Amino acid sequence: MYFYLKEPKSIKPTLIYLIYHLKSERKNFKYSTGQKILPSDWDSNSRYPKLKRGGVGKKSKQISLVLDNYKDLLDDTIVHYEIKNKNLLKEELKLIFDKEFKYKDALLDIELSQIISEAIQSFIDSKQQNGAVTKNWKIKYTNLMKKIILFDDYRNRMTVFKDLNSSWLDAYCGFLRDFPRLVNKEKARSIKTKVGKVGYNDNSLQRHIVFLFTFLTWVKENYKIEIPNLKNPVKGYDTDDIHLTEEEVQKLENVRLKEERLESVRDVFLIGVYSGQRFSDYSIFEQADVKNDMIIKKSQKTVVESFVPLHDKLKNLLDKYDWKIPKISGQKFNDYIKEVCEQAEINAEVKKTTYRGVSKVTQYYDKWELVSSHTARRTFITLSSEKGVPDHIIMKIVGIKKADTLLKYKKTNQDTVKDFMTKMWA
Repeated sequence: MYFYLKEPKSIKPTLIYLIYHLKSERKNFKYSTGQKILPSDWDSNSRYPKLKRGGVGKKSKQISLVLDNYKDLLDDTIVHYEIKNKNLLKEELKLIFDKEFKYKDALLDIELSQIISEAIQSFIDSKQQNGAVTKNWKIKYTNLMKKIILFDDYRNRMTVFKDLNSSWLDAYCGFLRDFPRLVNKEKARSIKTKVGKVGYNDNSLQRHIVFLFTFLTWVKENYKIEIPNLKNPVKGYDTDDIHLTEEEVQKLENVRLKEERLESVRDVFLIGVYSGQRFSDYSIFEQADVKNDMIIKKSQKTVVESFVPLHDKLKNLLDKYDWKIPKISGQKFNDYIKEVCEQAEINAEVKKTTYRGVSKVTQYYDKWELVSSHTARRTFITLSSEKGVPDHIIMKIVGIKKADTLLKYKKTNQDTVKDFMTKMWA
């Protein structure tokens, strides 16, 4: 183990790194200490700051003490793994160093401020430092932070950890259910938050509170802050999410579309129907993923592997575009596929019920109005189930690990139930 300078020939202060060779993996573990020093103040033989007098000497001594902390942690970790007769791996060592030196910085921020919204930002920052979070993860927790900021603005007081109790949680849920009416729209614009026309329904709110609880669990596990055990006061409900029937899929296949943009969107949607994948996955299929007439791919969202049979309908569409599937944003895709479905006359009346606490709102739509990119995945799962494909096969194709998750996608229609019972009892 030794320390080295990132830019040893620099005329400005440069970062000091720790490096240690892991024999078990034949890899070097490199870690930034966060300390900077002028190369002229660095002893290349001892690999420590030079001993000097005066202000420079005092600064060098402070840096040396910090480097000692890094060296001591590495030495202690090596001994610990040797006692356990375990190989020390690079990723494990990184997590150990992150927890000691990076997450500890977040602890100081949280303990000093005690303000929930600021603590969530520290949570986001600390998780990002280990590079293990996705863009969607950051969006969810940034949204949580912004909603609490707006709630604090509405109440005209900052929420701190000692405020957390069931009454606070009930008030927060009530605020989000009536968000468009209660929020300060100017404040929302200042922190780049969309207000929308309606507040959170119970399903969205239930998930939002789960994110809050995940953050609080992280705080309780890592920091000495007492937080009461709270229960999620919001119960989700079965949604009226739609899928397309086999007849409606045929309408999509056969509809004549004059605009190229709509034909491309229709084809990409059908690729989703034929494969059962999420839009983020089926929109980036590659020939390199094909093995033994199967598309084998890991989901971007869950990293679960899927085995998608490359049947004729799916292969023909992919070959049509030479496997270079047209690129389009999720929002535009959802707008355009509605146009496609309207032209295909997928216009059966659909009832959609939404719950916000004690409020129940029922609305009626033409089916094409509710179609989105995710309808393709739900259509594949439902039609496959109706055709008798076993659940474990469907789960392997679409990359779902839990039967409960699969059940949420199944949307067996009334005609299927009627036909089954007719055949059984006629």
